[in-house]
Amino acid sequence: MGIKLSADFMDKWKHIIDEVDKTEVPAHLIDKLVVTIITGKDQTTQQTIDVGKMKDDGLSTIEIEDIINETLYELNDYIESVDFFLDIDSVAKEVQPETDKFLNRINNQKT
Repeated sequence: MGIKLSADFMDKWKHIIDEVDKTEVPAHLIDKLVVTIITGKDQTTQQTIDVGKMKDDGLSTIEIEDIINETLYELNDYIESVDFFLDIDSVAKEVQPETDKFLNRINNQKT
């Protein structure tokens, strides 16, 4: 059974994550990548790598990382930018237990 997170909780995490410089992100925390490709003089197009769909299709993290790396390698000479869109649910589920442990330690030291 999955954890149900409130809308307020998700909004707080979204705000935190939006502030983070995302240059290296574990594949299991990515929802999608949008790659802006230079197609000509002053012309670009975008290609989306839908990591969320890959996860839904049952691909492993290693398989997803291989696809991302291969795609970025093939497009390397034409990439203008890569935007990472994180899976907020996955980030919150991964970080929240550690945050809870940390806060519990602080609270226990106060008592």
